[in-house]
Amino acid sequence: MKAAVVSLLALVGCAKHDGPNPFDPDAAMAAGSDAAMMVPVDAPAKPKPHFTANSSISGQLAITATGLRSTFTQGGQQYLSMVTVSLTAEGTTTSCGVTLGPAFVAFGSGHTSTRNFKTVILDFPGSTMLQNQCGWDDQWVLQQLGVFFGNYSVGFAQARFAEDQPNVDVFLDAASGFGDTANIVYAGGGTAYAMADDGTVSATVIQPAPGTLLQGAYLF
Repeated sequence: MKAAVVSLLALVGCAKHDGPNPFDPDAAMAAGSDAAMMVPVDAPAKPKPHFTANSSISGQLAITATGLRSTFTQGGQQYLSMVTVSLTAEGTTTSCGVTLGPAFVAFGSGHTSTRNFKTVILDFPGSTMLQNQCGWDDQWVLQQLGVFFGNYSVGFAQARFAEDQPNVDVFLDAASGFGDTANIVYAGGGTAYAMADDGTVSATVIQPAPGTLLQGAYLF
């Protein structure tokens, strides 16, 4: 089980994509610098289409007692805390994704009729764009995500049902943008691993009691 846990964490951090690895801060920074040097002065402005966003997001978050770490380390490799949001431009049916280094606002709470969660509240406009597969203007996307969602909340708790353990239940909510759905809960939809104060993640699975969060790396 522990070997599988480590493998899963590595796979999430090393997901295949085009361009520089967004989970490698040095590579992403270098790529950004090179790109800035090669952009012509008269380069056309990137598009700013109106779009909708999928209510459900995915990602990996290094949660501490005071908020979020921007990076964590597993198996000697450094990874970024990040979330991925799927977007669809108005008038189209084709979706694209953006990956953000999320800005932490505060801890919060969320609940359903049967579950309680401690949450981390994220500010999308204040986040960092790590990867933009849509090709739209970065600041426009971040700003509009704030308009669409307001602050976004992500919570975790020990799975309610024994058959879902040792995975954790995942809670997703936002001030707006969820339509008629008050919130989303994925039973056993995440995994969580213990993390030391220096950001080193182990293969030890953690299961925070409902309404609490333990320091760790949470994948969902």
